[in-house]
Amino acid sequence: MTPAQIETAARQLYNSINDTFWSSSEIMTLIYRACLELYLECGLVIERTFSSSTVIGTREYAYPTNARAIKRIEYNGKKLFPISQRDDDSLTLQQDDTTATGEPVYYEIWDNTLMLRPTPSAVGTLTVYAHCEPQEITSTSVMEVPSFTHGAVVDFVTGQMAMKDKNFDTHGVLDARWTNSHIPRIKKRLKLNKRGDGFAVVQSEELLPHGSLSGQ
Repeated sequence: MTPAQIETAARQLYNSINDTFWSSSEIMTLIYRACLELYLECGLVIERTFSSSTVIGTREYAYPTNARAIKRIEYNGKKLFPISQRDDDSLTLQQDDTTATGEPVYYEIWDNTLMLRPTPSAVGTLTVYAHCEPQEITSTSVMEVPSFTHGAVVDFVTGQMAMKDKNFDTHGVLDARWTNSHIPRIKKRLKLNKRGDGFAVVQSEELLPHGSLSGQ
């Protein structure tokens, strides 16, 4: 379903197709809130790939938008190895501000900033694979949460519409359905996906043996 279709479904469920008491932008915000709840309560993973160009002589790069866990970084298609600040001290002989350049081999993360080592000596393609939280929703957005959760999103939105309307009975029914039915069912589905498909599990690179200078 698209956000617009979810809005229509929620309005139909609440018998309020043409009611201006809830604006379209307000309902888009409710859809976004539902997606955030799924991300937080169910551990819903949204996988995204980001590409950007490096700048000659620039070591630090912004953390990708909405990224919450970096799973892999590549420079011109070659895997970069995650290192700690202690490893970086070893590489630079404790001269963190060194201006030495070359083809990046390592990266570290600090304060939501990606830092490459060596500092790029040429323009290259930096590719970041990340687990992200949902982005804000508009009527033209593509839903990032999987389709099997869309019915739950409709119920969440309808319940919040009822809350604004002070229809506490309907809100209570839909809130209980969200908490006691939708959330456990979605959690179960996600667990089954991981259990049945090894490719569904992406390891954190910092947990792998080659994640430090000593383990390469």
